[in-house]
Amino acid sequence: MGEKLKELIRRAQLGDSEAMSEIIDRFMPLIKKYSRSGDSEDLSNELIKSLIKIIKKHKFI
Repeated sequence: MGEKLKELIRRAQLGDSEAMSEIIDRFMPLIKKYSRSGDSEDLSNELIKSLIKIIKKHKFI
């Protein structure tokens, strides 16, 4: 679980769903924080979808 974020992103970009779940779990406190400003469930889902899209689309490594 102490895996570096960079390695998790690399694995997620290669299709590892466990790595993607780990990333989402790590960012969940921020997602919850920012989703409080609106409809919590819908905004949380949108933030998670955006995070996944960013991870898949951008070249971080």
